[in-house]
Amino acid sequence: MGTTRLSAEGAVGRGLSPAIWQAYNFIGGNHNDPSLTPFFFDDFSNVPLFTTNTTNILANGYRTYQDDGVSIQACAAADNSEGEFGVLEITGNDAAHDEGSIEMGGGTNGLVRIDNTAGERNVVAFEARIKQTAVTVGGVCFALGLGEPAFAAANALVDTSGLLVAAGKDFVGFNTIQATNSQIDTAYMIGGTGTAVQVKDNAGTMVADTWIKLGLVYDPMAEADKSMKFFIDGTELGDSVTDAIIAAATAFPTDEELTPILATKVLTATAAPLYMDWWAVGSYSVDT
Repeated sequence: MGTTRLSAEGAVGRGLSPAIWQAYNFIGGNHNDPSLTPFFFDDFSNVPLFTTNTTNILANGYRTYQDDGVSIQACAAADNSEGEFGVLEITGNDAAHDEGSIEMGGGTNGLVRIDNTAGERNVVAFEARIKQTAVTVGGVCFALGLGEPAFAAANALVDTSGLLVAAGKDFVGFNTIQATNSQIDTAYMIGGTGTAVQVKDNAGTMVADTWIKLGLVYDPMAEADKSMKFFIDGTELGDSVTDAIIAAATAFPTDEELTPILATKVLTATAAPLYMDWWAVGSYSVDT
């Protein structure tokens, strides 16, 4: 039987990164049964307009939160040179502490769970393509990755720093902060009791008006201490979460329901739109 290979989308291309989605058999190959390899991809080609300072939940499964004046909507323009089709835009965030957040699952259900228990083990993958118009101290900070349902709510990030809120919600993914706004850190946190733990400081660099792909994979069958991996532009980073930390489940959100989330906050009165071209999530059992 023939197979389908993805093009080389690692460093600069628009597409899903083969090191995540093809390597773990979510797409390509011999067209796996989608019921056995669940996979969700949204290109934001049909996004409604969210404009109020309340929590919004729509039939398509999205939950958002935004302050007065902040809009989450489809971007009006598409740039063919950058491969854009549909683009999600968070805009109007031009006052100190303005925030806008979005998540899957309507605020109630998680799509995936990172679990190392035999019989419950799944490969879990996530990736998104984002950019911001300016990268300045005091500009927009973000948390992007997998988070606890209802993450998209008021004060998901700290007003004065952009950090994940201490003892906030379960999270694993990427975070930028005010003091070093161009630096992308990898981090995780367990909700309710823990504080954010940094896996790698300055794992990547945000460049103004430039797309970047941020992704992660949990593979419970990987070699020791390589089960939780992070990727930037399709390249695996050197720092992973150790198996001992995942097994302990005291700081890392092991055995917790998680969903794709993007939370943003502006620290000063500077207009700071942020865009997401697409995001994807998938999970499948390794015990069946």
